[in-house]
Amino acid sequence: MKSSFIFLFCIFLLFSARGELVQLDTLKDYSLGFHWKGKKKSIEVPFEMYANLVVVPLKLNESDTLRFLIDTGLGTTLLTDSLVYRRLKLQPTRQIELLGLGDEKPIKAQVIIDLKIQVGQATAVHQNLIYVSNDQLNLSDYVGTKIDGVLGYELFSNAVVTIDYAKQRLVLTQTADYRYKKRKGKRFELEIIDNKPYIKDLIITSKKGKQLSELLLDSGAGHVLFLDENGVDSSMFSYSDKKVYLGKGLNGAIIGSLGKVPKIQLGAWSWNQIPTAFPHAKYQVGGLDINRIHGSIGGEFLRRYVVTFNYLGQYVQFKPVSRQWKRSFDFGMSGLTLKSQGENFRRFVVETVQVNSPGEEAGILKGDEIWMVNGIKASEYQLGDIYRILKKKEGKKVDLVILRGQNFQLIQLKLRKLF
Repeated sequence: MKSSFIFLFCIFLLFSARGELVQLDTLKDYSLGFHWKGKKKSIEVPFEMYANLVVVPLKLNESDTLRFLIDTGLGTTLLTDSLVYRRLKLQPTRQIELLGLGDEKPIKAQVIIDLKIQVGQATAVHQNLIYVSNDQLNLSDYVGTKIDGVLGYELFSNAVVTIDYAKQRLVLTQTADYRYKKRKGKRFELEIIDNKPYIKDLIITSKKGKQLSELLLDSGAGHVLFLDENGVDSSMFSYSDKKVYLGKGLNGAIIGSLGKVPKIQLGAWSWNQIPTAFPHAKYQVGGLDINRIHGSIGGEFLRRYVVTFNYLGQYVQFKPVSRQWKRSFDFGMSGLTLKSQGENFRRFVVETVQVNSPGEEAGILKGDEIWMVNGIKASEYQLGDIYRILKKKEGKKVDLVILRGQNFQLIQLKLRKLF
């Protein structure tokens, strides 16, 4: 399922406590990672995929099965479900303020220590997490399904983790038992910085020629590529001067520009005219080479491969999926961003309308509810399905029935690339 190009999540997550700004992953006093009983070298965990994001079943202490995003761009674990927090009677040790991408103020959160987390047959004990109420960070509305939290570095810390997007399964292998083989994919060097994986071998072609980059491999973001606008010379790339809504960050809306990168190359693979977001990143990541382009690669890129992360070995493997990796990348064609609401997340409300986009030209307003799409009730779709229809083909006409207040209106969109 294709995703919304403009969905970003929890990039470069930081927190401050008692006025001091520190990396969120420094909370890991008991970093023991995941283990499993028996003689199995590997275990499998099925997952679901929404908007290029991986959602796994997970248990916290003795909870019922929860639904967590898997996010390589996050240095710790987040719990975002207030009901789970109260049901498990979790006791925070202190309150902190979280800082991340977005234009709003820091949000308050609670530090909780010494928990057990179970993913499939793998268990991690003495784990720490951060609790943020879903009143402050409602991920479910933006993903389009129930989300109780986010699992980051701890899953990858002491096991080799393979994300098979095509078969929708995670494979966890004990690091001591894992052996690299060429048939498992092409191997590239990783640098683990602040508990997050950065790839150093991706070449970006700009107007000034080829340049090496240092990009975060971020499974917790649905986009193809974003580059830090504050760290990129504007003469290097073509992107719009218009500031638009790019997605949801930890601290609210992420604003930036849309554009293209002429070419990116990873080993023998290359792609042309890559849709790229240039967000205004307020916080720089420490420890990176200032002479290299910085940003991240998200799920719209990663899903074209079977991706194996070996943090301890400091490398990643990419094995292309034949029917996926040659597909062109998504471009936004409607100018609309949506939120899913209701018990089953099957009500779709317009969150933003980009200026001079097909959505604005058709008269769609923020707060409109999409009721029907091409003659079919919107409730028959998931959020990702509607995004897929809204970017299907340039010049394609899409008939929408919207509900505005108490009135229904028939609106026709003619899709086109926005940049």
